[in-house]
Amino acid sequence: MLLTEPEKARYQLRMRNAYANDPWLFQTNCVFTLNQIAQENAVQPFPSYLDYLKFLTELWLSETLVCTAKSRRMFCSWNFISLYLHDTIFREGRFNAFVSKKEDDAGDLIGRAEFIFRNIPTWQIPKALLPTLKNGKMSKQPPLMEFEEINSKLQGIPSGGDQLRQFTLSGILGDEAAFWDDAQNFYSASKPTLDGGGRMTLISSRSPGFFKKIVFDQLDAQDLSFKEVPPVPVKNPMEGVKVWRNPRNKFVVVDLHYTANPEKRGDAWREAIKQSMPRKDFEQEYESSWSTYDGKPVYGDYNKNIHLRKGKMDIEPGSPLLFGVDFGLSPAMLMTQMIGRRLKLHKEFIESDGSIDKLGSVVWRYLEVNFLNWIHHIDDMIYVFVDPAGFQRSQADSRTCIDVLHKIGFKNIRPGPIGWEVRRKGVEDYLIKTYGEGPGLEICEEECPLLVEGFGGGYRYPEKAIEIEPTKITPVKDKYSHIHDALQMVASGATTLRRVHTINIATPSYNFGNSVPDQAQERLKREGYNV
Repeated sequence: MLLTEPEKARYQLRMRNAYANDPWLFQTNCVFTLNQIAQENAVQPFPSYLDYLKFLTELWLSETLVCTAKSRRMFCSWNFISLYLHDTIFREGRFNAFVSKKEDDAGDLIGRAEFIFRNIPTWQIPKALLPTLKNGKMSKQPPLMEFEEINSKLQGIPSGGDQLRQFTLSGILGDEAAFWDDAQNFYSASKPTLDGGGRMTLISSRSPGFFKKIVFDQLDAQDLSFKEVPPVPVKNPMEGVKVWRNPRNKFVVVDLHYTANPEKRGDAWREAIKQSMPRKDFEQEYESSWSTYDGKPVYGDYNKNIHLRKGKMDIEPGSPLLFGVDFGLSPAMLMTQMIGRRLKLHKEFIESDGSIDKLGSVVWRYLEVNFLNWIHHIDDMIYVFVDPAGFQRSQADSRTCIDVLHKIGFKNIRPGPIGWEVRRKGVEDYLIKTYGEGPGLEICEEECPLLVEGFGGGYRYPEKAIEIEPTKITPVKDKYSHIHDALQMVASGATTLRRVHTINIATPSYNFGNSVPDQAQERLKREGYNV
């Protein structure tokens, strides 16, 4: 049955109003996107069959502050761009902003909004029922779509405080916010918009920075060393989607994993993507990793699924405690045990004020409280391997760092290796080996957070290491290097001790006597020690 022209006009007006009142219906029927890497049919309909996109839309409609930490290529940008465009063209007096690292990037976001606007099917909404775009196209300087008849506009703005302070905005979409150098200034400049009830939507792949502070409700944190743990219980509305509401900054946070898309589930898809890019890029852009580093990680054989242990690892009675020590302005100590052929890393100790006196005293008090039997047999039960530089006297007070440790109570102190390659190999020899009892290197995740973060990529070579002579390449000196230097000392030292079998162990009994239980003696002999 054919409609008369008046009936057709009334139907189109009803549909236009339906789309104006239902953004998801608008996205489903009126939004087309541009897939520039498609071999053919680059113009594609909005993928409304993906349930997580409908969830994000419903969340956006019900919440004004939404922050999404996502895997790559999850269609989030197109989703939120279409929502902000909908708000701009169907409501009067709107001033929405797309913010990105640079103005060119922000202009690209406006360009996508213009693409959606131009490709709204006329059989869904006739052009006459849409507001008119000023000058018939977006302007380039600044990137702007303006609809004068309804006093609404959509503008692209580079991140930073200076630009945003000029405006009072209805809403802000921040794209790839984790990679902005001035994200904190952006957030501070946006406060008038937020305090006035405006909308803010932040989306990004994961990367250390101010965005991470927003996600985990840690705006007052002095650095980024806090644990990546949501401040409240997490909800899982569907596979690949985690949601929580931050109690302080009020953002609703969505952790969006690629498995939210049914087409990206399963080992085959994951392995295909993983093999197509560097490991560090895959971890950052697809998995839930918040670490990204310019240089190559020092230990490429590290595997968190193999080498990490959740919870505290038991200390083996009868086995010595082996410590690695790095001195300098931020001294570090690492407590380990050699169990058979395996090195277990139990606890890290870090001192940021440059005092080995303070750090050594902290460790010694820890031993007095928890390992008094080991102290009673200190010559055979506690070994300390240090940076050889610690044997040099300070020009300031003529003491060596070894003098300081001796005065505190440590006795059996030995120098670690000098050469960098020897140090690195000392650790890798444990990393690459697996035995029936487990991996050659085990790390207590709970007690060694900085060490673990370093293994995950923080402990790295410089970005331009390839330009340095191979024999001179050493890792970047930063907060990760001290505890890893301590690890290298103890790993190399433990290998030497096992090789020469020089440890004489008097296993402490638990009644503080001097006897060595026969079963402990036998176990130590099996592990290769001369008892």
